[in-house]
Formats: sequence, structure tokens, C-alpha cells
Amino acid sequence: MTAEQQFFIQILADHVHGRPSVPETDSLNWEKVYYYAQEQALPGLVYVQTKDFFKAHKDIAPDIGAKLHQGLYSDVYLYANRRAEFQAFFRQCKEVPMVLMKGIALQEYYPVPALRSMGDIDVVIHTEDREKTDRVMLENGYSKMVNNHAVWTYDKDYIEFEIHDHMFYEYLANDVDYRSYFDQIWDHISQVEGEENLYIPDKEFHFLFLITHLAKHITNKGIGFRGFLDLTFVIKREGRQMNWQWIESELAKLKLLDFTKTCFALCRKWFDLEMPIETGALDPDFYSQVTAKMFNDGMFGLENEQNEAAHAAKEIKRSKDSYWISAAKLTIRRLFPPYRDMQLVPWYSFVDGRPWLLPFAWVYRWFYTATHKFKQSKDLLAEPFTKRKVIEKRENLIRGWGL
Repeated sequence: MTAEQQFFIQILADHVHGRPSVPETDSLNWEKVYYYAQEQALPGLVYVQTKDFFKAHKDIAPDIGAKLHQGLYSDVYLYANRRAEFQAFFRQCKEVPMVLMKGIALQEYYPVPALRSMGDIDVVIHTEDREKTDRVMLENGYSKMVNNHAVWTYDKDYIEFEIHDHMFYEYLANDVDYRSYFDQIWDHISQVEGEENLYIPDKEFHFLFLITHLAKHITNKGIGFRGFLDLTFVIKREGRQMNWQWIESELAKLKLLDFTKTCFALCRKWFDLEMPIETGALDPDFYSQVTAKMFNDGMFGLENEQNEAAHAAKEIKRSKDSYWISAAKLTIRRLFPPYRDMQLVPWYSFVDGRPWLLPFAWVYRWFYTATHKFKQSKDLLAEPFTKRKVIEKRENLIRGWGL
């Protein structure tokens, strides 16, 4: 790990413990530190942690200090703007019960909520309320970007809403039905004080969702340090009041207990915070590999060969057959995607609620890919057979996480 990477992790740990960050060397490459702050979507946090240092050392990288300061202004502006947009949306949907999730719910766990950046505003509603929320979004000037069975996405002036009627709808590298499990969200909510019909998930259920959401990103392309900061601040603020015996039993049902222990071991190593579940020793090679990957991939994973093989690795790991049989099954699945997958794709939304139209969707898909994406599709079908080493390397990484 480079000195810049070590200092960046120190910044995060210092923020967790409420102390300023001071580098241990005068030879830091501050451009690299700034690059990591941007890639991890944490420029405002890095500025708050280092502002005293920059004030005391005006001759050291003043341009970087100024850019980080600008990052703080941007974070605060976006925080206020997105909160205002959400309040305007909620006021027009007062009769619609909704649950806050992900960034908008997690910001309040941070010492300074605005320093927890938020890509979009995520809420869960009942399916029968979709038409109402859709009308409100369109009347307020939002453009509908994605409209399918899983999530409706809207955009206006760099503000994005994701309106879900299922809290979780993907699968991981196992056979657990996470969608059905998290459809219990309405039995595990608490009302936001002073706001009728506005809810947040109960502490324990929210934690289970955060862990599952982390597992989704890691199984797919990857995730940065912010997801682990989220876990850390939730535990620091609410950990003593949470029922960890119940959480452990639910994690076992979700086949995520080993993964959670791995996440906790990493949080303890990075942020020097004791975790509520015993984790055991952290393998040094795994720690180095994961830390390097997070710095290389940034917030949600780069488009590189190993990350592009993530889907194949996940599917092959889910299978209980040999590699070659699993690869053949994956190829067939890619030629004939099941109804559950096809109904989530906007271009094939006509099959939603009409599974008997699935063969027509397959034919349409084959024709489109043959005429527009022939080489890409051919390479994807051949991937399990031509990139076995890459896929197995990715599969081993998933296994190392305890997934």
C-alpha cells in the first residue's frame, strides 16, 4: 500500500473517531490523495479532516486544498438541494406511504450528514401507488429514465430519484430469495418523527439490508470505502441498542454471516473500531488484495476484465455442477433468459405480467443483438469457455469474502 493510500484510510478512521488528520510524511503526493477523494465520492469529508493541516502549512499543495474545499461546497449544496427536492416530492404525495432507503436514510448517521454523498434519492412504495408518484414526478419536470418492474428512475438537473416497489430484487451467488425476504420491509419500519406516512427501516432490518446491498455490489463489480463507512457509523451510533442475537440468526438464514464477519474484520482493520460480532483473524493476502481493488475500482467498480467477468463468476458459483456443465447452463441462460430477468429490462417490459410472451421477447432480443451487437454478444456467449482463468479468479475472490 502506498503512503497516499495509507493516509487516505487514516483520514477515514480519524473521521470515525472525531480527530483531525495529519500526514506522517512531508512527501505525500497530494494529487493522489485528491484523486482517491474524488473516486471514493468523499472530497468534502477529506477536506474537513485536513483543513487544519492546510491552514498550518499554506505552502503545501494549496491548489489541492482549494479543490477539496470546493468539494465540500459541492457536497453541502447537493445535500441541501436533494433534501429540498425530496421534501417537495413528499409534500405532494402525503397520502403515499414511503420508506427511505440507502443514502437519504444513512446520511443522518454521519457526524456531518452532508459529508455522506448521495448519488440518488431512493424510496420504497407500495406497487399500487406507482401511478400517483409517477404523475407527481412528471408534473414536477422530471424525465423518466427507466420504467420497469424493478425500479422507476427519474432525473432533473442532476437530481435522480429511484422509486422502488421492492426493497431488493437481485440475486447473489447462492440460492436465497432476497427479494421475498426484503418484501417484509413494511413489517419492519418506524415512522419519521412528525411525518405521517414517511418511514425508515428498523435498525436491525436496515442493517440486514445494508449488508445484503454490500454483498450485491461486491458480487457484481465492486464497491468503495463509503459502504463500509456506512456500516461503521450505523454500528457506532446504534450498535448498543441492536439485537445482535436476532441479527446473527437472520444473517445465517440469508447465508451472509461469514460475509458479515469479513466486512467487520475489514472495518476493524481500517477504522480501528470494535465490532459487535466476533470476526476472527483477517488473512493478510486477502486484506491486501481487497484494499488494492477498492482503490483501483473506485466507488462502484471499473469496467475491467475481472469485473466484467463478475456475472459469469456469480452464475457459475451458484451452480452445484462442475465448471463445464455450469458454463454450458450459463450459455443457455444467456440465450434464453428467464421471465424474472426479462421483465426487469425496459426493452422487454411487454412481458411483464404476460409470461406467455417470453418466446417473442427472445426472438426480438436475438434479432436486435444480431443486427446491432453481434460481436459483443458472440464474445459474451463464448466468455465462460474463453475466460475460464479470469472467471475462476473472480469466483475465488467472491468465496474469499464469504459469499
